[in-house]
Amino acid sequence: MLVLSLFTGAGLLDKAFREQGFCVVSAGDIIYGQDIRDFHTIAGKFDGVIGGSPCQDFSGLKRNKTNYSQEMLDEYIRVVKEADPSWWLLENVANVPSIKIDHYHQQRLDINQGWYSDTTRLRHIRKF
Repeated sequence: MLVLSLFTGAGLLDKAFREQGFCVVSAGDIIYGQDIRDFHTIAGKFDGVIGGSPCQDFSGLKRNKTNYSQEMLDEYIRVVKEADPSWWLLENVANVPSIKIDHYHQQRLDINQGWYSDTTRLRHIRKF
């Protein structure tokens, strides 16, 4: 399966999918000078879209007082609609707003990734 990765960052989500046999193509990341707002794709080329949009505005610490996280979440939705994949997966913090993308059944999974420490690390995952 061919998968498009958005907000790749260090590529850990990409790595997990590659280890399971997926072919992952990155749309780039702002840390490498590539802005998602400039990215466009072709419908029907990718089986799936994965990514974790910036979460600072949604986190419990709310370090940012901007609308950047919502803007990037909207960009994620835009690219999913543009790509028209069979499925998509969004990883983010627990307080991320729920999203709905037409023509997809969706499921929210809240997972505490803090199993390895005393810190709660609740993550929000949405899939098609």
